[in-house]
Amino acid sequence: MRILIVKSSALGDIVQAFPVLDFIKMKFPNAAIDWVVEKPFSKLVEAHPFIDRVMCIDTKAWRKGLFSSKTRREVADFFRALRKAPYDVIFDLQGNSKSGLITALAKSSVKVGYSKECVSEWPNLLSTNQKVSIPKGKSIRHNYLHVVQSYFKDNQKFSNAPMILKLSEEEEQQFKTILVPLELKEKPLVMVCHGSNWKNKQLPMESLLEFLKLLQSGLNCFFVFGWGTDAEKVEALLLQSHFRDSSLLEKVSLPLLQRLMSKVKLVVAMDSLPLHLAATTSTATFSIFGASSAFRYAPEGAQHVAVQGLCPYGRIFEKRCPILRSCSTGACMSAFSGKELFKRYIAGHTQMHRERNL
Repeated sequence: MRILIVKSSALGDIVQAFPVLDFIKMKFPNAAIDWVVEKPFSKLVEAHPFIDRVMCIDTKAWRKGLFSSKTRREVADFFRALRKAPYDVIFDLQGNSKSGLITALAKSSVKVGYSKECVSEWPNLLSTNQKVSIPKGKSIRHNYLHVVQSYFKDNQKFSNAPMILKLSEEEEQQFKTILVPLELKEKPLVMVCHGSNWKNKQLPMESLLEFLKLLQSGLNCFFVFGWGTDAEKVEALLLQSHFRDSSLLEKVSLPLLQRLMSKVKLVVAMDSLPLHLAATTSTATFSIFGASSAFRYAPEGAQHVAVQGLCPYGRIFEKRCPILRSCSTGACMSAFSGKELFKRYIAGHTQMHRERNL
């Protein structure tokens, strides 16, 4: 069976669609799975062990050089690769006009996507011939799985197993170079990824520091501070300066970051890509949500603990706060004190052990 998945962005959403691959491989171990993704995100998808071929689009660059020969050549090459062979089924998990065009031009008699009520942009409806309605009140991972499970008429509860992304030889060597000194610390390793694309999804530094001091005292752990952007690196350095038992992680690829996450005791993160990446491993997480719904986006499983801030302005939302992009206060996050977060962590940790012992 040949299957194409169209899910081009964004990174966090792509990671949360990965359980679809586990489900397909469980049902069809010999299935060949291709994936269409935006070029900046392609390395992450290429590293997944269940992906056979990744086809890249580069819409941002193509829009900038709309009439250049380079753009024309790259677009032609992409569609030539897309139409090289037919697929048994195509799953459009993006649901917008861009993915609709790709789905429409790919070769398959079965093109599965979202229903009118669930699609992001209505032109997408023109490209699919089997449309799935998404039930309300489920996580984003369940939504992606529901599309695929509905097509295969399999509604059994599915939980994907932890997986490890593939590394290049250079990344494998870098992994060993980073991990060996950390393991010599002979203390539990806790990775802290404080950043997020949106400032109002981050904890105030004062609250985060208070929480981390209590956490290190309680766990007698060694912190590893991760970062993505230069601004986050500066903040991570400031955090690290407060802890003798800590180190700053060097710049690493996403597959390597995931591998390192699989070797630590705990990942502390906001609603961000690192959190969702950690959720693909067996490592426990503690996450803090404010302007997005923990119910929708937090990792699932007994080893994961998430806390949800409340909007002081009375905003109620199912997925993301309607003023996420315009709210400059981040008040839903600043309401947390470090002591309150530590109490929530201890309560969640206790509940986790209780559930595991049942």
